Amino acid sequence: MRIGELARRVGVNPKTLRYWEEIGLLPQPPRNASGYRDYPESFVDLCRFILKAKRLGFKLSEIKEILDLKLSGREPCGCVREKIRKKVEEIDSIIEDLRRRKALLLSLVERERNGPAPVCPIIESDVELENEPPGLLVPYGEQVPSPREAEEYEEGPS
Repeated sequence: MRIGELARRVGVNPKTLRYWEEIGLLPQPPRNASGYRDYPESFVDLCRFILKAKRLGFKLSEIKEILDLKLSGREPCGCVREKIRKKVEEIDSIIEDLRRRKALLLSLVERERNGPAPVCPIIESDVELENEPPGLLVPYGEQVPSPREAEEYEEGPS
């Protein structure tokens, strides 16, 4: 099947499939006499696996690691279990950070002060931020990536 048909069947843009090939997530498919990619039926299931893993929160680099284990003849389930445990820990940490942020924001509203301030007395109130984790001082989703995350390749087009 051609790239457009595969893309339609799995619900992604053909550029996504090309990107996945470029980074080695998908193996290079054979090409027909005209030079077009000729995807075997097995790529449908492989792409669906990748999409499901992404929905579960796996990064493309993690999915590639899992697929590489499978291609090397080893069972990836132990690796997957460990990655899931780490993701659950990350989620728990995010939930706790969000709870602290909510409590901090509620305390700002409850302590609302009207008075002189360069911008807004609510934010500039005397609520202590020094004891809060650094992540709370940066808007959610705008945190600077760790050095390890920065080394991993980008997610690419979707």
